[in-house]
Amino acid sequence: MFSCVMKKVLYVLIMCFCATCLCAQKFVRVNQIGYSSSLPKVAVAANLDASSYEIKDAKTNAVVYRGDIEQGKYWTLSREVIQKIDFSSFDKEGLFYIQVGTEMSYPFLIQKEDVYRELSQGVARAFYYWRSSIAMEAPYSLFRGVNYSRKIGHPDTLVYIHKTAASENRHVESVIRSPKGWYDAGDYNKYVVNAGITMHLMMMAYELFPEYYKKLGLNIPESDGVFPDLYHELKWEADWLLTMQDPYDGGVYHKLTTLRFSGFVQPSDDTADRYVVYKSTAATLDFAAVMAMYSRVFKEIDPAYCEKTLAAAKYAWQWAEKHSSVLYYNPEDVRTGSYSDDDLSDEFFWAASELLIATGEQLYYKKLDFIQKFDSPTWRKVNTLGLFSMRLHLDELPSFVDKRLIDQKFKSLAQSIYNQFKFSPGRLALKKFEWGSNGDIAINGVVLGLAYQFYKSDDYLHAMMGNFDYLMGCNPTDYCFVTCFGSKYPKHIHDRRSFSDNIVEPIPGYLCGGANPNQVSDCGQLNYPSLSPARCYLDDDCSYSTNEIAINWNAPLVFLVAMMENAGKK
Repeated sequence: MFSCVMKKVLYVLIMCFCATCLCAQKFVRVNQIGYSSSLPKVAVAANLDASSYEIKDAKTNAVVYRGDIEQGKYWTLSREVIQKIDFSSFDKEGLFYIQVGTEMSYPFLIQKEDVYRELSQGVARAFYYWRSSIAMEAPYSLFRGVNYSRKIGHPDTLVYIHKTAASENRHVESVIRSPKGWYDAGDYNKYVVNAGITMHLMMMAYELFPEYYKKLGLNIPESDGVFPDLYHELKWEADWLLTMQDPYDGGVYHKLTTLRFSGFVQPSDDTADRYVVYKSTAATLDFAAVMAMYSRVFKEIDPAYCEKTLAAAKYAWQWAEKHSSVLYYNPEDVRTGSYSDDDLSDEFFWAASELLIATGEQLYYKKLDFIQKFDSPTWRKVNTLGLFSMRLHLDELPSFVDKRLIDQKFKSLAQSIYNQFKFSPGRLALKKFEWGSNGDIAINGVVLGLAYQFYKSDDYLHAMMGNFDYLMGCNPTDYCFVTCFGSKYPKHIHDRRSFSDNIVEPIPGYLCGGANPNQVSDCGQLNYPSLSPARCYLDDDCSYSTNEIAINWNAPLVFLVAMMENAGKK
């Protein structure tokens, strides 16, 4: 294993190597973070029509390995001929690059263990930078010598009840406290629905790899060396979510928001009034699912708090059963993200699944409708999150549960996603490029990672790694899509904090939305370097369609990196 000193030396070498080529188009593409020596290692060449490649030492430029390149295949989504470079048999540790003819890749690390550890810390720690109601201060605001400090913003100790949220016990314009929580994306509002899928994916990562997270420090104010830092970060969000439940009836407000999106200013400069808007069935069920899951995942760490979250989950479920079709739409005076959804069957499935696992009670199982279609989850389609949890806890479920059916449903989904990878010249499990394509790629990686965990098939491992490699730079844009990681990463993310902080470097650890050919009017079509689906990406703060950040995109990456770290140790 490389020492910390050696890692610093390698980082300097990477920066020096890339200093003259950051703006150039790379036709030899690699995972810019690196590869585990014990796992498969794949790069690609684009439009080179080559027959062989060389691996060179990044420090000496000496050839250390030679190999043949597979025959190319045309990828319609990038409009390129892609050739696979499989160098899995090369397991020497160090810093290298691949050369095909005169074309060179960015440098990459090969290491036996912990090759993705800093990345794992970075993408999880990004949620600390997403926090509301707290000032960012050193040493917690530091990353690689850059101080991302900022004043406290949105304490949310004076939040108004919107007219649509008024009730007998909480009148219009009365005030509640709703501090903590994470900003949702590049804006300053907090949304229960999107918090749901985000919390689930990160808690599932902890469920699978508790020992890993016990050792993964995130350098946050709550770090105490006793409880895992990831637990502390998730509790920051859970504390806020609990404030969104009306204590008088159990219903959950849909969001905490200003009436309009704020300008591109620091949180402390956004002083517009903030409101909770009316209770919705979707938000209430997502809340019930998260709180039930929280109660089982962290019951050994904080049993008293987990009793509270389980009680809150049951209370929310009761409200949802009485108000089974309260759909959310923005009131006339509210112009922020709506997270509207007109199909609530998947929310009922997810909440019932989590409550079933947490309580073992048959009444929740009777609410499960397995006729539903199970696709890769999104904030709008969350039934698959319940399927994840039940498959993960299959052996612990009560005897009245049809366990074979649960396994069949999950395996069918995993196989359909694997087939996307199998038939993709771009080594990518993805149906189409759209808003948040990188989040889709990450969540498909989650499904494949779970399948690998359950069935130990190398097919699933290779497919998961294909999606991971893509996000880390092995893609037609050449970008490692995580801020401050890799040789070439987004510098101008669509994010109010990063835009207004007068710091050259973006806030670290954020996965940007990714290629999206459908909304190129945000910066003007002519400013996009390409309109081909896999290359339609612009690193500019105006490009909310390709370069915004969001908690529900980072969360599956948290899981995926943890899976990669632990797969390399098997």
